[in-house]
Amino acid sequence: MADDLPNKFDVIVIGTGMPESILAAAFSRIGQTVLHIDRNDYYSGQWASFNLEGIEKWQKQVNGEEGLVHPEVDLPSLLKDGEKTQILGLMDNSYSNVKIVFSAKNSDDVGIHEGIGDHEENISKSSENKADKVNIDKDQADNKTKEEGIGKEWLEKPDRELKEEGNKENQDKDCDYTSSTETGDTPVKGESTDTSEEQHTECEASSASTEKEDVEVDSCGTETKMTECEKWTEDKLRREWRRFNLDLAPRLLYCGGKMVELLITSDIAKYCEFKTVTRMLTLLKGKLEKVPCSRADVFSSKEVSMLDKRMLMKFLTFCAEYDKHPEDYQDFADKPYLEYLEHKKLSGNVRHFVQHSIAMVTDKATTAEGLQKTQKFLMSLGRYGNTAFLWPLYGSGEMPQSFCRMSAVFGGTYCLRMTASSIIVDSDNRCTGIINTEGQRIDCRWLIMEQSYAPEGYLHITSQRQLCRCILVTDKSILPTQDSNQLSLLQLPDPNNPDYPTIIMELPSTAMACPQGLYVVHLTKEIPLSHSNPEEALKYAVSSLFAEEGEHSSEKPSILWSLYFTQTFCDNSVPSDSKPDNVIITSGPGVERDLDNTVTEAQGIFENLMPEEEFLPRPPNPEDIIYIDEEETTANQNAENQSDFSSEKTDQSEGKVHRTDQSEGKVHKTDQSDSDVTSEQAENKTAHSEEKHSDSTEQEKSGKSLEQCLTGDEEKNEQKNINIPQESEDKHDKET
Repeated sequence: MADDLPNKFDVIVIGTGMPESILAAAFSRIGQTVLHIDRNDYYSGQWASFNLEGIEKWQKQVNGEEGLVHPEVDLPSLLKDGEKTQILGLMDNSYSNVKIVFSAKNSDDVGIHEGIGDHEENISKSSENKADKVNIDKDQADNKTKEEGIGKEWLEKPDRELKEEGNKENQDKDCDYTSSTETGDTPVKGESTDTSEEQHTECEASSASTEKEDVEVDSCGTETKMTECEKWTEDKLRREWRRFNLDLAPRLLYCGGKMVELLITSDIAKYCEFKTVTRMLTLLKGKLEKVPCSRADVFSSKEVSMLDKRMLMKFLTFCAEYDKHPEDYQDFADKPYLEYLEHKKLSGNVRHFVQHSIAMVTDKATTAEGLQKTQKFLMSLGRYGNTAFLWPLYGSGEMPQSFCRMSAVFGGTYCLRMTASSIIVDSDNRCTGIINTEGQRIDCRWLIMEQSYAPEGYLHITSQRQLCRCILVTDKSILPTQDSNQLSLLQLPDPNNPDYPTIIMELPSTAMACPQGLYVVHLTKEIPLSHSNPEEALKYAVSSLFAEEGEHSSEKPSILWSLYFTQTFCDNSVPSDSKPDNVIITSGPGVERDLDNTVTEAQGIFENLMPEEEFLPRPPNPEDIIYIDEEETTANQNAENQSDFSSEKTDQSEGKVHRTDQSEGKVHKTDQSDSDVTSEQAENKTAHSEEKHSDSTEQEKSGKSLEQCLTGDEEKNEQKNINIPQESEDKHDKET
């Protein structure tokens, strides 16, 4: 591989994490030559998603059992006068205390059938294919301003109408699922009792004599029968290893956030699929409750009195436009947000909802920060259904790969299982290149690396922080309902340490995180550097929501598999004096629940290095590009030079793109001013353009969109495919 690589690139990017992948795509998009390398044999680095076998392999890798080694090279032959090298580490030392436990035990009496997994997979695919499709107009999405980002409901619907809606929902909601079309609780085929009955039939054939039944009752009194042979064991989990997608750094997307906007404007959305977060939960008085977010939810909530509902509605309406009324909060701007909520005379329950579930801030958060995060939540609510968040199907690790794909389309070079063994620095303390793990010198103008690759001298140790992570596989939801496909988000404050709450995400099988019938739960919490035991740090959250090992609870989920680890990360806002100016260090995943800070970081780096270039502009429409080789270009130029009728030449070259250097991915458009177009030809061209635009419009009407990217639930939890169609061709032509 080393012999095939060029020895010079404009930009070398080390690590395929989220910010590095965004930057690689941005530089490739403007024609810069990019080499993107990673020491791992998988994409996404610290943001990766693994199946069950892959995460066990990752455990061995972080424990030092597998990895690259420094090459034996003749340094004097690779270095120029005045140059020296800075050796880089080849292992990621960010992780510690990694522990995997299978709590599901094997039993000789349990019958396990090989065909169950394949059968469920076929049913799941059938269910996906039958999902309804909804076309979301891009201009409509872009016009979701601060007044429309919450579905206009906070600013337009009269309270009397909403009160009537809330009272109606209150009367019909109590465990009544007969009107499944209205409540969105229609079970997806193959994901409820049908599958259980088929598995039950299979188990009867193999172990009829030993069959035992366990009857479980959910919160609405629905009995669920599970036979002994249907219970999950370690062997069965291992057999289903391909159907797990477990994230090292799970991240959500605000529906109105920067990442969603970037996916739309850069046309990278066509590489992604999403599911909506269907409910926000909170632990109130020892019981899990659904948080009312929309107007209808507020009025239908049983946990909020009518007086509190009015006060909550008034407060949230103010938060949606708080920046227009600074006089209402400026005296509290630097004071705790909780103090401001008390000043507004909100009840304890309402303050809890706003602080921990909508703004999701700690007691130390200022009023300015709390209002900003509350507004951000409200502005995202209603854009893609009755939710503020999207979850990437197959895990957050798919997001960096989408940007890597865009980089590769525009000429980026990718090499996994290869990294920089050392950095070459000249006498002016500027990086001139790297020596990779295969002993090859590769020069560059800019070097971008993820912080786990950087030498300690390039980082400020004082800015180091630590978080603990836990991934659980459970047998049922933390809040069971008739709809088993709920994707839940919860912030759980720790009464013993309120400054460090736990962020909890529960993913069902429809999020492509696990086999049907199981749930994947992610727990993330920042802890002081003095603490090193993730199990102890997360003990309160785990014991509050899940059954302990050996405990058979009909209410709490049982843990079948668990992974605990701690991870250190640094705040890169403080530059290091020893770091070369043309070496950029990007942040790893921190404690944030979304990706907006990552987009801000990547865009800031790009605009600092390329101030005159556009950040990830929308690529040209492939239908408008005609690729021709250099021989054809030369022949056309010679023919034009020999023509005696240059004033009557037709503009045959219009719209052609010359890829003069395919390895660099540079796209050069021919100069339209070099040839003249007669009025008759211009009219023909206009007619052709209108006909083409008409064809494109008909294609969009037929539902054949290129960006079929968002699959999620609408306002009433119905599983949907949300498509973001392309912009009109007229806009593409103008941009091109």
